Amino acid sequence: MARAGDGPYVQSLDRGLAVLRCFGEDRTRLSISDVAREVGVDRAVARRLLHTLAELGYIGVDGTNFFVRPRVLELAQAYLGTVDFPDVIQPHLAQLTSEIHETSMAFVLDGDEIVYLAGVQARRLVSINVRVGLRIPAYQSPLGHVLLAAQAAEAREAYLERVELTPVTRYTIIEKPALRKRLTTVANQGYALGDEELEMGLRTIAVPVHDRHDEVVAAISIGVLAAAYSARKLVSDLLPHLQETAKRIESDLAVLN
Repeated sequence: MARAGDGPYVQSLDRGLAVLRCFGEDRTRLSISDVAREVGVDRAVARRLLHTLAELGYIGVDGTNFFVRPRVLELAQAYLGTVDFPDVIQPHLAQLTSEIHETSMAFVLDGDEIVYLAGVQARRLVSINVRVGLRIPAYQSPLGHVLLAAQAAEAREAYLERVELTPVTRYTIIEKPALRKRLTTVANQGYALGDEELEMGLRTIAVPVHDRHDEVVAAISIGVLAAAYSARKLVSDLLPHLQETAKRIESDLAVLN
């Protein structure tokens, strides 16, 4: 990220956006001290940032705590207005889940994380709790592996240099040579298979979605209970359905783009 002195960088804007990023599923209400600690500023700066965002309508105040207001959704409209991914992808995922009776999802890469864009949850896979905007470190999921594998070799290596690998389950890849090998395999075979790496009892298979210029713009997946599908059965029985769904999505994106 740029810093002061490196071109037309505006530190106050950086800090204001950092305040908004402090809030999340487990951090719906934060104090000034919480925000100061998360952003790395003193309380006086945090107070000014929070009250500025409150004045603009992006943050609400409840006593000594602050919370995000719906107006922050405006910030996503420029992106969502130019990319019709959710509207395009959702019907195809609904059709896929209807056919195979398993959960399907779509994520995009944003920095070092993947972001949930669309999906349909199978009734029996109740352990997954996702919502639009959910963020996951890319290395933890087959969806992230697909998106990372699509990057140029230099970008992939830069990611591997900076990322810190923390286990989520005992199967999470936490060694960089192993992750490098996984990404190479995914790039060569065109899909990623995850075996309880993100959540115990869950197997996931993911494939890329390309735009009309053959650039990978998203990844879609099928998630199943490990007790219901072996890794081999997941590949043999469900991967063809997932690949066909990706082709249908790509056909629609080609028309829109």
